[in-house]
Amino acid sequence: MKKLLTTLLLTAALALPALAGTHKLPKDEPIVSITFPAGWKVEPSDESLDATSKDEEIYINVEVNDEESIEGAVQESIGYLKKNKVTIDKSTEKKTEGKVNGMDVTDIAWDGKDADGPTKVSLTIVEVTKKKGLLILYWASPEGEKKHQEELTKIMQSLKKL
Repeated sequence: MKKLLTTLLLTAALALPALAGTHKLPKDEPIVSITFPAGWKVEPSDESLDATSKDEEIYINVEVNDEESIEGAVQESIGYLKKNKVTIDKSTEKKTEGKVNGMDVTDIAWDGKDADGPTKVSLTIVEVTKKKGLLILYWASPEGEKKHQEELTKIMQSLKKL
């Protein structure tokens, strides 16, 4: 995973990444904001953003999707993981549902492996409006997940409908 994250970070550095802080998505007509802690590298685009912890142990992609395109976005995310040689153990799948700041959230999480060893992976769907939602792809080392647990909680709690 570190090799992938290094590549992502180099690419992001060339594109002048944004500082950590609050970001609104999508760029035109934002519907949601999310805040990342100081030290995180955040690369925003029109409809999405990539964020990486300073130590490169956590990777998060947040993407705005129409209700009709969320299933395709889930398949693209799974394809992205496969392309980067991340395997998930389907027997570890855990699905949870809840709310974050009044928005319905469905999270599907797995244990997996990447080039560096064990990894944690999840796909989270956040219903921002009846027609728009977020797909959040999360990929982390187990150690990074433990180390950054407080930051990860704050990131999710920072999601705000605009």
